[in-house]
Amino acid sequence: MSALASPVDVDAPITDGSLALREARDANAGLTRTRPTPAAAFHAARRMYLKGRRVDMRALAAELEISRATLYRWTGQREQLLSDVLWSLSDEIFEQAKADHPEHTGAKRLLAIYRQHVGALVQAEPLRAFLRQETHFALRVLTSPEGGVQSRTVRRLAELYREEQQAGAFRPRVDPSALAYAVVRVTEGFIYNDALATVEPAVDRAARIVALLLD
Repeated sequence: MSALASPVDVDAPITDGSLALREARDANAGLTRTRPTPAAAFHAARRMYLKGRRVDMRALAAELEISRATLYRWTGQREQLLSDVLWSLSDEIFEQAKADHPEHTGAKRLLAIYRQHVGALVQAEPLRAFLRQETHFALRVLTSPEGGVQSRTVRRLAELYREEQQAGAFRPRVDPSALAYAVVRVTEGFIYNDALATVEPAVDRAARIVALLLD
């Protein structure tokens, strides 16, 4: 086993994030029509993002008829909120990709999930709009270890790789957390650099490199 290590804390819970995210993901929390809730704040922010609008904390507080102090207590700072929104959307796509490939095992399954997940991300117009409108901020949220999206994506991938490893269908050459980190970093280079250069993100080229890493 290689001594390579991922800088991501793989033991941290993937459900980490704001109170708003935690309540939005809790099926028992529910939404109420009579008063605003942390979950309602999260869903309102997602709607703003999906419409291609700038997620503005002042506008969000006004929509919910709460103070900005209450909003920040629920969602954290704007960077935290955007991180949670982006992560939640990406994770839904990832889980769908996993469900769509039950017939595959091992590296073939991992690559099929990767192609579907990343392919959907690069086609998402809200993500493209976010990168166009707030380029430097968007890159910090999406690609920095502190941004919240990268670290949770690495942990989710590492979980998947370990599932296949424990099933005896996949024998990674390095620790799954290090492998997941490498896959995420390769992907970021192709998706976000290409998007900023206003060329079509090269999913096929990225997938060929990832295939080598998973071999």
